[in-house]
Amino acid sequence: MTGSRQQRRETLVAAAATGERLDIYLARVLGVSRRAVKQALDGGRIFIDGRAVRRAGHLLQGGETLAVTLDRPPPPPRPAEPSIIYRDAHLLALNKPPGLPAHPTGAGRPDALTWATEFLRRSGNGIVPILLHRLDADTSGLLLFALSGEANCALAADFAARRIEKTYRALVAGDPPEFFTVENFLRPGRRGRTAAASAGGQRAETDFRVMARHPGCALIEARPKTGRTHQIRVHLAGQGFPLLGDSLYGGPTAITLGGRALPLSRHLLHAFRLTFAHPASGETITLEAPLPDDFTIFTV
Repeated sequence: MTGSRQQRRETLVAAAATGERLDIYLARVLGVSRRAVKQALDGGRIFIDGRAVRRAGHLLQGGETLAVTLDRPPPPPRPAEPSIIYRDAHLLALNKPPGLPAHPTGAGRPDALTWATEFLRRSGNGIVPILLHRLDADTSGLLLFALSGEANCALAADFAARRIEKTYRALVAGDPPEFFTVENFLRPGRRGRTAAASAGGQRAETDFRVMARHPGCALIEARPKTGRTHQIRVHLAGQGFPLLGDSLYGGPTAITLGGRALPLSRHLLHAFRLTFAHPASGETITLEAPLPDDFTIFTV
């Protein structure tokens, strides 16, 4: 019997997996880390056709039945709630904290769209907000919602025509040049990544400038001219300056400052500013979201 903090999984090895390493196969099929697989191997909790196996490099033959008892990961901490940056009859802008998805993910996690809907309901307003753009769950900062069909149409058109100016702040590894621009093509890659492409992708362009430096890292401003998935992250990693904490694109998961090692729990990217024409008045609106606590190693 497994304890409440463990879970038992069984899988039948497909013929196509013949010759694959046991640890790689289990990590892929079960959607867990190879470290979790190794812990189960070391604990004698992986069985092939009823016999315990402890070698991560065991080669599969196809047709085996694998029984695995894994440590159940602790639940992720509940992210902080958004704060209101701007609200009128047409628009709602939130400062989204890191770790909060922009929209429902199907996993039962809190998300910014549901929070905005509940906020308006509690305010006695039956309006359903319309999410105008997206941020990665770990990207903090400005998230804009339309509160009417007219505002949605106007701002959706402005986003599509690139008339809305977006400015991000990012903490990156390395020593980037004072100013640089990246222009290339991006396409969907493997395992949730976005990949640069010489052809067949979508054009992507971002301007960067350095705002402050520390040994081994820098605070930069990013101005994307297009809005591709993971655009800033891929552009920075491709130049050799990945975001701090961005393990998906090769960024460090810890940094040493003042002789002290600081772990990084997320990629350090923040949607800092939006400038756009108000959909009702036409007035130019500039909204800014304060930098979160994990950016405070810089004073800019």
